[in-house]
Amino acid sequence: MLVTPLGQVRLFVNDEEIEYTVVQVALDRTCRNVSGRYLIQYEYTKDDGIQKIRCCLPSVENHHTIIESGERLEAISFYDDSTKLTIGIEASFGLESEDSLDYSGSYLSNGIEYETNLNTVNKIFQFGVCWIRPFTDYNEQETWFGADPTLIR
Repeated sequence: MLVTPLGQVRLFVNDEEIEYTVVQVALDRTCRNVSGRYLIQYEYTKDDGIQKIRCCLPSVENHHTIIESGERLEAISFYDDSTKLTIGIEASFGLESEDSLDYSGSYLSNGIEYETNLNTVNKIFQFGVCWIRPFTDYNEQETWFGADPTLIR
């Protein structure tokens, strides 16, 4: 279980909480000042059928929240007085067919989720989790890069 300054990160599949493995990721030039950078992976197989795979922070319901999407990146950030935390996934909500993705997803009040469909093939769904403390106007964009699963090698 990943514990962040804003609480525990929880993973649910079809509303059932599951255990997961967390991988600490090295910092790079795009996020050299972040306080934590992690990757959560969920292995999906077509035999699992349609699923909603949700990554959330139940304790952030009353925190300031902003959506920070980019090209094939959907990300949501949460703020308290000194911490900015971002959860990112590789997706294009509303543009799945244009980007040749066989899944969709949505933003939640406390996280983000992937939604598989009957055409989703076997794959590993990834959630990037990154935070910085303290954040400033000059460093807060680093969590956006740090939570982008496509930039994690």
